[in-house]
Amino acid sequence: MKFSIGERDAGKTILSFLKEKLKVSGQAIKRGVDQGAVRLNGVVERFSSVRLQKGDLFEFDQAQLKEKQEFSLPILFEEENFLICSKPSGLVTDQEVFKRLLGRSVFLVHRLDKDTSGVILVATIQKMQKKLEALFKSRKVRKVYVALVKGVMQQESGTIDNRLMKKKTYQGQAIWGSTKNPKGLRAITHWKCIGKAPGKSLVQCEPETGRTHQLRVHLSEMGHPILGDHHYGREAKFPPEIDRLCLHAYRLVFNHPDTGEKIQATAPIPKLFKI
Repeated sequence: MKFSIGERDAGKTILSFLKEKLKVSGQAIKRGVDQGAVRLNGVVERFSSVRLQKGDLFEFDQAQLKEKQEFSLPILFEEENFLICSKPSGLVTDQEVFKRLLGRSVFLVHRLDKDTSGVILVATIQKMQKKLEALFKSRKVRKVYVALVKGVMQQESGTIDNRLMKKKTYQGQAIWGSTKNPKGLRAITHWKCIGKAPGKSLVQCEPETGRTHQLRVHLSEMGHPILGDHHYGREAKFPPEIDRLCLHAYRLVFNHPDTGEKIQATAPIPKLFKI
């Protein structure tokens, strides 16, 4: 479906415009928009609250209207007081959602962005939750991510050590960026390129700190936005097969807070990332 927005539809949100054109629910439209079904003036737009302007070229791929996705949380490691699971892309890190999917009471220890997949740790009792949170706060948890990024990296490895702060908001969501302001939060990422293919690279990242959108900001500011990142790569054009944010929490390593035993869990790299 393609439309040239006229005066009659100018000012309408993407959601209200599509509800007039399609015989489907608002939730189904939102899921389609979230999956990249809308292009506004040639650029993927994932916010259904964006208002249209006269003269906009609006495209909608109806094939991406899908039924509500059913999620699961495969368990990678389990012991009496905590679980390590593999979170799929698209699933919100929410305690009640995890409780329903796992069929038991759980307490969140840390979070992954909705569109990031991979290893996530949850406690089954609050006492263990506090102990595990303390490990994260004291930087005693090794976190390894992999990201598929735009462009072929010229350097093989490096460390980014700077400060981040909120720069602006877009459709109600904060956009972070680097700053010289001493009030910014220090952010440290160690990275190395582990694979290259025409137009893209596979990068392993180990963040020392855990700032909001840290890896997404650091890679974007290097000139290599993560494929599928329409927040920090809005100007980039991504291959049509990229239907998600290509950021994956690959591995967690830490010592058990009670026994000192080394715990390691790995979530296999998604097929989409293979190069």
